[in-house]
Amino acid sequence: MNAGLDENGKAISPEESTTRIYQHYEILTRPDGTRWELGRGAMGVTYKARDRNLDTLVALKIINASISSRPDARRNFLLEAQAAARLRHPNVASVYHFSAINTVPDPWGRVLSAEENADAGDCFYAMEFIEGETLEARLRREGPLTPVTALQIALQVARALTAAERRGLVHRDLKPSNIMLAVEEEAMLATGLHGDSWVKVIDFGLAKLDQAESSEPAMFSGTEAFSSPEQIEAREVDGRSDIYSLGVTLWFSLAGKVPFALTGGREATVKTRDFLPVDQLAGRGVPASIIALLRSMLAPNPNDRPASAVDLVEGLQSCMEALTAVPETERKIRRRIAWTSAIGVAAALVALAIYFTAANSALDDKSIAVLPFKNLSQDPANSFFAEGIEDDILSRLVKISELTVISRLSSSRFRSDGQVDPSEIGRSLGARHVLKGSLQRDGNRVLLHVALVDTRSGREVWAEQYDRTLADAITLQGELAGAIAEELNATLTPQETVEVRAKPTGDPGAYVLYLRGRKFENSSTFAISDYEEAEALYSQAIALDPGFALAHARRSIALAYLYRFRGPSQGLKKRAHAEAAEALRLNPHLGEAHLANGLSYYRIERDYNRALTELEIARRLLPNDAEAEAFLAFINRRRGHWREAREAIERVRARDPRNVLYAEELYTTGYALRDWPYAAEHIRQAEAISPNVSLLSIERGLIDVWQHGNLQPLQEIFARLKTYGDPEGTVAWMRWDTAMLARDFYTAQAAVDNFPFATLSSVYSAPMPKSYLRGCIALANGENAAAQQDFELARPEMEAETIAHPDDPVRHARLGLLYAYMGRNEEAIREGERAVALNPVSFDALDGPQQLTNLALIHAWLGDNDRAISMIESLLTMPGTVQFCESSMTLWELRLRWQWDPLRKDPRFQQILAAPEPPTVY
Repeated sequence: MNAGLDENGKAISPEESTTRIYQHYEILTRPDGTRWELGRGAMGVTYKARDRNLDTLVALKIINASISSRPDARRNFLLEAQAAARLRHPNVASVYHFSAINTVPDPWGRVLSAEENADAGDCFYAMEFIEGETLEARLRREGPLTPVTALQIALQVARALTAAERRGLVHRDLKPSNIMLAVEEEAMLATGLHGDSWVKVIDFGLAKLDQAESSEPAMFSGTEAFSSPEQIEAREVDGRSDIYSLGVTLWFSLAGKVPFALTGGREATVKTRDFLPVDQLAGRGVPASIIALLRSMLAPNPNDRPASAVDLVEGLQSCMEALTAVPETERKIRRRIAWTSAIGVAAALVALAIYFTAANSALDDKSIAVLPFKNLSQDPANSFFAEGIEDDILSRLVKISELTVISRLSSSRFRSDGQVDPSEIGRSLGARHVLKGSLQRDGNRVLLHVALVDTRSGREVWAEQYDRTLADAITLQGELAGAIAEELNATLTPQETVEVRAKPTGDPGAYVLYLRGRKFENSSTFAISDYEEAEALYSQAIALDPGFALAHARRSIALAYLYRFRGPSQGLKKRAHAEAAEALRLNPHLGEAHLANGLSYYRIERDYNRALTELEIARRLLPNDAEAEAFLAFINRRRGHWREAREAIERVRARDPRNVLYAEELYTTGYALRDWPYAAEHIRQAEAISPNVSLLSIERGLIDVWQHGNLQPLQEIFARLKTYGDPEGTVAWMRWDTAMLARDFYTAQAAVDNFPFATLSSVYSAPMPKSYLRGCIALANGENAAAQQDFELARPEMEAETIAHPDDPVRHARLGLLYAYMGRNEEAIREGERAVALNPVSFDALDGPQQLTNLALIHAWLGDNDRAISMIESLLTMPGTVQFCESSMTLWELRLRWQWDPLRKDPRFQQILAAPEPPTVY
């Protein structure tokens, strides 16, 4: 009997031949020898399989042969794979590969029977394998969920729907069996952490097709009990149909049953929200806010549901905030427990208190903080409106030069409900006054109550109530800001009066969209998806009112951030410039327009002189806005004006003391100058402000590595961290790098294998294929042949990345290092020097030195010791050469890092390692 062959003609071993082979994918079997089936549907069967090239698990979906001969079915199967592949989102299972083959070769060369072909089919695609269980399995095993857990799951599904919505996709079969809970979920809930990637939506197999391209008549597809009335009646559907399905799923999660059994579309239409059996939920203690949201999600008329997945996310977040609000007495108990159980954090808090006390020893009589307004609306989805009005008032106050205005990020941790003593708020924020308020929106009416409180006496010095229509509310914030300035005896210049009282738009709908965009832009998560949502909402606002200058400016700012975090893109560049220019054309005196232009020149064009000019204008027009002054400091830092930049960031932080970003920027400045005590002080303060941000803990651990060569604190931090909540791969990459510093290749391999995607897209570096990291492990371990195989797998993707982003120095530097590892000398030097030319130190004193460090590494691997050691001697005294992974230049990095092994036997290198670390010159 002859052994079978795989797609490369390689013989398949007898063990392998017991399973089916689909190109380089191998379906796995259970202990009883049957194929490991994960799920079965109308389109096909999904199996647990192994990618034999990358040695990773995948889920392999194979079309049913009974329908594969139909062109429309094959096309729909391809569209299914394409729909999921386009949705690269932490809460959507990723699709990696699609293929179509005429027959499935048998491992032993037999002709397959009709039954076998019917089971296997001839189209398949590979997607992310999720270790865990479906929401349906969880509910059947354990029963209804707690409201907090149910909301956590619904929120993540809703975020997946926002991604689908942006691409014009409708899932059409959203239900508990199509929602996967990753294996880390229970550990996350036990620790109280709210990760954002342990819920995955699967099976976009019924994703909405373009009706213009389909010749088939409309017919119902989906699961009736979870489908919307319009879907059951085979009418046109949009994203609101998925919102309905998620509503049924959320109900099922809370009650253990669907709200009603359906037998047809007409019955679903009769089941109005008034007939919903809410006693199922009320009897289980489900809060009224969740029930109210479910009423809107399950409205038979799509127009009565949340208008979009973005609206739904806001409503779910409001319910979560109300549900997880901690009473003051419990907060005090938690503070005591935290104080006695974490000495390091306690010390940081003491340092933070000393910092605030020193900064705020004398409160300015004209200083004010605006606390988050309380949402009194019956619809929790209106929370964005309360936050937006508060933010709009704040944006008017920052234009008044005689006031000292505390930023939103610092004041957002306090609330307007009076649970925290005003004097405590004043001491913490450095504000003599706080503005608190509540807002109720009912249709077209807006009722706002505000009060100005003296933080030293706790007395209300001014209060007012406003009852306006939505259209009139557009000018309310300017009126209110003027009244506050008058109460604080602040005199406005004529230009300030115009800008503070300006009506941003005459369209109430555009204004509401703008407020929703600001909610996403102000999110404390700083997720890339938040900027995407904000940009989309600003775009919708502009469509309603093309003359809305403020919306143009904020859209440009969001696009500049996307350009920074998503990578250089000509499309983003053109849109950011166009929006900033339009904002300035519409209102040359708008501070936000100059801020947008400044960021466009800084982030995108990297024209520092023009950026400084625009940001200086923005600072004059927005005298209390820390953002403009902060970016001025960041530009000066890149120009090598280190002392001036550090002092400026310290001033910004004194104005915005609870903003973790500015504490982290001082940490960055400290380590760039190798001022280890300064860096350690500020990263501890950042961690005290945001104790649950894992990257801050990792950054604290890096100080011990850079200063003392002590890996233990960092290793202990990683031992406590789980693998969830890391959709980009930053934590996985740094876990890998720490293991490589310790020459712990087993842990390094595990860090790579446990990351679910094929590419790590760290916020600190260019995207890296897992094969590149595996090659580095093999190379460091002396397994050169295996390393070259992995590097060859990584090379096409890394070359394509560089071609797609020709102006990105980091991608060129990474590719140059890959070429050096592969012995491709000319290409390695070309790419390394190209990276330096794109970002010279004379132009960028913060990041430019890292490209020089990378070039020194390339010379070391190519055997040019003289050049490499000469560069090392210069780089050890240069600021900006300390960074995460591979490109740091400290004595301990040189001693520990495997990349410098080619120089170990050189006496000059040994002399450098034996000497004390030279002082940094700046």
